[in-house]
Amino acid sequence: MRDTHQSLADQISGIFALLVLGVGLTALFLGYSWFWMVFVLGFAVALPIVAILSESLFGRESESEWREDESKSEQVDEQQDALDTLRERYARGEIDETEFERRVDLLLENETVADVKARRGREQKRETERERERN
Repeated sequence: MRDTHQSLADQISGIFALLVLGVGLTALFLGYSWFWMVFVLGFAVALPIVAILSESLFGRESESEWREDESKSEQVDEQQDALDTLRERYARGEIDETEFERRVDLLLENETVADVKARRGREQKRETERERERN
């Protein structure tokens, strides 16, 4: 998935490289004898400078920041899937309105579906312990 993600610094460098190529080829086709200097100076001097400046000005997203963004989007997807499942079960009549609302509240107050499952497991464990105490 990293291949589809391009930072602004990468785009600026690519645009500048195309500009150097265009100017150099235009100079070649127009018959200027110094066309080769456009390529040498453009790619060997100016492009690295543009890349360094764009990186320092705009900054690159570190891989850890990118992974955090990706994991947040996965969490949102999981939460949306869980909400969709709850809606379907409520629509089919498998759960009543109060149970539906309780589960939606649990989902919304937790970050991930795994948090909900862990909390549900703790609640079931407490209920089991209470039943043992009663007996």
